[in-house]
Amino acid sequence: MRTYENYTGPLGLQTLTDIVGNHYGVAVEASERNGWGQWHRADENGVGMDRTVATGTGFIGQYAPAVARLYESLTTCLDDLLLFMHHVPYTHVLHSGKTVIQYLYDSHYAGAETVEEYVRDWRKLKGLVDERRYQGVLAQLEYQAGQAEVWRDAVTNWFLRASGIPDAQGRVGKYPARMEAESARLEGYSTIDVTPWEGASGGKAIECTSARCSAAFRYDGTAGVFQVRVRYFDQNTGVARFRALVERRVIDEWTAADRVPTRRIDSSSSALRVIKGIALTPGGEIRIEGTPDGGETAALDYVEVVRNEN
Repeated sequence: MRTYENYTGPLGLQTLTDIVGNHYGVAVEASERNGWGQWHRADENGVGMDRTVATGTGFIGQYAPAVARLYESLTTCLDDLLLFMHHVPYTHVLHSGKTVIQYLYDSHYAGAETVEEYVRDWRKLKGLVDERRYQGVLAQLEYQAGQAEVWRDAVTNWFLRASGIPDAQGRVGKYPARMEAESARLEGYSTIDVTPWEGASGGKAIECTSARCSAAFRYDGTAGVFQVRVRYFDQNTGVARFRALVERRVIDEWTAADRVPTRRIDSSSSALRVIKGIALTPGGEIRIEGTPDGGETAALDYVEVVRNEN
């Protein structure tokens, strides 16, 4: 539970999901100004719902007096419930010693990394668990790791834009290994804006508007063996097909056939394909080909190249 909370809504933020839609993917602002109520009241100055008796909704007054006193005061309110009970500046210092904004950044990266550790730990059990069970659990953990990354980037970028306060560790909004799909050499693909913007890297994606499309990326890093990570969108309106090539050699093929609750190109349909053990040299080409099906447009977000795991 702590891991999930870390990469979704820590400090009592809770509802950062698409509350006016499928309640599945991340949509930070869906829980605000929607006619149903407000949850986190984030703006350029601060974040959190003031439920105090003194200045807020009075919700805290429903607790027994001893508990109410605990929650009413910023001095004694638990960090885990702070933003559910109080509205504070982003620079407010938690009992942990971190500012609210830095905790939001750090917890989301920590949560996503922990899910990656789940995947690595499970892989160590290969051969010790029956193969069907091993592969089934691995697929679910890998999917969760991909979703944790979507949540991490969406929430941290949203709060970076809202607060104007950079991540002290220089991670948020900076992805040196990432090549945006809209910056690739495109054939048949068109660039679109994604709504809400935080559901895609840079707020944009590409979708295939012909029978078959391709996006070619130039790799300018060092030579070596890497993971090629393809962020694409898997809508529930068809079964699009993808092919990845390096220097015209096919390195992977897959279909977008997961069961996700959305027809849209958004955070809910965002999916990750990880292709391991790929040798790359400077100036080489990584090419992703997409074939749409039905209403699914073989949409792409980005390609990322990271060091291959041992």
